Amino acid sequence: MNIRSPRGLSQRGRLGFLLKDSALYGGAAAISKSFSIITFPLLARHFSTADYGIIDFFGVLASFIGILIIFGQDSSIARFFYEYEDKNHRQQLISQSIVFQLLVSFVLGTILWIWSIPIAGALIQVPDASIYFGLIVLKAPFLVLMNFSQNLLKWSFDRNKFLFISLGSTLFSIIALVVGIYHFNIGVAGILWISIINYAVFGCLGIWFVRRWLVIPKDFGFLKELLRYALPLGLISGAGAFVPLVERWLTNELLGLEELGLYAAGTRVAMLVTLFVGAFQTAWGPFSLSLYKESDSIVSYNLVLKSFVLVMITISLLLSAIAYPLITIFATERYAPGAIVVFPLALALVIQATSWITEIGIGISKRSHLNLYAYAAFVTVTISSIYILSSLFGLVGVALGILFGHVAKSAISSWLAQKAYPLAWNYGVVLTYIGIGFSLGFVVLLIYNQYSVVLASVLYLILAIGLFFVGVHMLFDQDDRSKAREFILSKLAWTKFRA
Repeated sequence: MNIRSPRGLSQRGRLGFLLKDSALYGGAAAISKSFSIITFPLLARHFSTADYGIIDFFGVLASFIGILIIFGQDSSIARFFYEYEDKNHRQQLISQSIVFQLLVSFVLGTILWIWSIPIAGALIQVPDASIYFGLIVLKAPFLVLMNFSQNLLKWSFDRNKFLFISLGSTLFSIIALVVGIYHFNIGVAGILWISIINYAVFGCLGIWFVRRWLVIPKDFGFLKELLRYALPLGLISGAGAFVPLVERWLTNELLGLEELGLYAAGTRVAMLVTLFVGAFQTAWGPFSLSLYKESDSIVSYNLVLKSFVLVMITISLLLSAIAYPLITIFATERYAPGAIVVFPLALALVIQATSWITEIGIGISKRSHLNLYAYAAFVTVTISSIYILSSLFGLVGVALGILFGHVAKSAISSWLAQKAYPLAWNYGVVLTYIGIGFSLGFVVLLIYNQYSVVLASVLYLILAIGLFFVGVHMLFDQDDRSKAREFILSKLAWTKFRA
């Protein structure tokens, strides 16, 4: 089966391939994953700060349960999809995985449903907590179907159907929320029901779209290989989803539901970064793994790394500059204090995304278990930092704990990746640039916290512009800048020609 690939393209062609996929189906995935950002103004204006905190908590809990069920199977399929060229082998690989995931969702879902009252009561003390918990358990198998189909469409570069699922589900949910809130005045349970219906409709539709890959499993011979690779990834993704859950739980326990709502508002603005990061991540996986056998792949990797860091540091600072007015406009003044957490959280997302690039050696070497060490440090550093810093700095302490956790994880995973599959990364200049951005941004954060929101916002804006121009000359040599200029001009000329 013929699948598009950047192999055989020039460096310029490869960069164009990555940008195109990031903008098209990668952008759609980012919008779909950023649904909570899109609906933030709608929900924040309708619900109290405490109720919005409850919605955020159960949304994070639903993601955690879904990741426990999938447990690295999506990444495992992605890795072995390119390992087998034969269509029949791919079909057996894919079909055995989805049958296993659905079986796990049934068993785990049954257990959680039976124990919903004590589990919900232990997690959060709010009325109807067990009902909310039961609803997110009901959603789990449909979440598996939608995640499975979206990933398969992505890895097989089936762009149009991927766009339909990603954008269609987002649009459906937004319309349903508008109708539910303004015509039926729904509560928290109504929000969860809309999510269930959305995942059920588009999860089943996604399975229909990928039906050519699905067959009745002859046996489960591929499952052993898949699980061996997926096990450490499942632990890793589980840890990654566990930390946001603990982060919300600690915020509620230490600071209260009102502060949890403010923190949720701040995270929504910080997550605007994921509109760019999510698009890049979606395209980076197939791009990088299909290219790694090329002799000059590291040239492309370094170009991507430096370009990504330059753009994302700038975006995180710009976002920090407009965070306060954004929250005030979209969610009213009562949520505005949550803007203070935007810079550390946005930077944490940038650092996390940067490590996706530099830790590619772990994926290439198939030694996914190495990430367990990085995630162990991530969980330990994050939870301990939140516990210590939140008592000293409130919401800012929670956000800094997340940032420090991501720094620890990224440093360890990148170092282990070099041990597993050495690549000639341009680490020095990239780390220096990130360090400058972090240091100056932290100084502005102190001003934000102690003195003036307006002054800090202006300083964030100045930093964003200044660091961008410094980064262009710091990260790229004259030849790189010339090639980048030619590439951008060619794209602008092509756009003008098409128009």
